[in-house]
Amino acid sequence: MKKKIVLITGAAGMVGSNLIKRYIKKKNLIIVAIDNLVLGNIDYLDAYIKKKNFFFFKKDLSTNFRDKNFYKIIKKNLISEIWLLAANSDIKKGIYNDKIDYTNTFLSTSNFLNLIKNYIKKNTKIIFSSSSAIYGNYNGIINEEIKKFKPISNYGKMKLLSEKYIYNFSYKRNIKSLIFRFPNVIGKNLTHGVIFDLNKKLNTNKNYFNILGNGNQTKPYSDVEEILDCIFFLKDKKFRNIINYFNIGTNDKGISVKNIVKIMLSKRKLKKKPIYQKKLHGWKGDVPTYRYSTKKINNLGFKFKLSSKQSVVKAINNLE
Repeated sequence: MKKKIVLITGAAGMVGSNLIKRYIKKKNLIIVAIDNLVLGNIDYLDAYIKKKNFFFFKKDLSTNFRDKNFYKIIKKNLISEIWLLAANSDIKKGIYNDKIDYTNTFLSTSNFLNLIKNYIKKNTKIIFSSSSAIYGNYNGIINEEIKKFKPISNYGKMKLLSEKYIYNFSYKRNIKSLIFRFPNVIGKNLTHGVIFDLNKKLNTNKNYFNILGNGNQTKPYSDVEEILDCIFFLKDKKFRNIINYFNIGTNDKGISVKNIVKIMLSKRKLKKKPIYQKKLHGWKGDVPTYRYSTKKINNLGFKFKLSSKQSVVKAINNLE
């Protein structure tokens, strides 16, 4: 009898590794995890490597990889869900090298779907992690009805291009796809971001540390567990449309970098001095502030419980 497969790209990242933790207990489910380990951390998967229903492949999804074991697994079983989490989520890197986001954000999505297209069934679901970066510097509260996208980073542009590819791919095959536009996601198993970077800087012997931007950048932050709670709540609902878009995250004004720094210094009981720049943007392509409307997911019955500040405190407490 064929078993159901959950395919996860970007599996060794924060969202992917926390997702696997949820699925690994289901013995009748096969988890196929893929990551190139550029940003992902193989240590986050250590607890699962020896599990009989878990298979990990270190692969570059932007290439036409050939792996007999991979194709043997997906041929013998049924692909139930495809979680497309692979991306160059370190936006700063993509500013200095245009190819990074094209390769690791767009091609890792489009090329992988093309590689497995013959094994996708009508009941297969595609779940894609998009980003608030597709909106760019939007002046106002962002909802899903907005159609004018003005991304200012290569990352945002490639996420938007990936959304369009999935749209065409899904309609051509009549496959349901759920596109979740993430806020700043934090929590256990961080691989990048302001808290990750600050933690590294605070672990040096220096009595000061540099901050990108003036510290007034204010964005919503959501805990990875709540992000997954939201996706799990929505993914099995019956939607009429082939493609469904959701802005997900906490419904508040966010928290500033300065306040994150204060919380970290307090938690670590350190008296190091933060040195801020005199510009609002931390880097070229940085969106210093934005806010989501969460009316759509709220009306469907899901509300985030943790505020941005509470999510930040939880993430800092999870640092090792």
